[in-house]
Amino acid sequence: MGQIFRTEHSVFAPAANPATMAEQAMTFAPASDADALKVLRASFPDCPLSARVAALGFLMRRQRRQASA
Repeated sequence: MGQIFRTEHSVFAPAANPATMAEQAMTFAPASDADALKVLRASFPDCPLSARVAALGFLMRRQRRQASA
């Protein structure tokens, strides 16, 4: 699992980390978590589902921090 972001053969290798993936997804302003996951799938089709879910988790944690601040 620690190697899910190692994508030597992917065209998305520089962007394949949760923070960058989440940032890109937020440019589309998804209305829900399901929409965010759809955006992540469309934006990063070569990344495994576990990487997209990690990015979604990053988004959810960031939103909780912003709401409590």
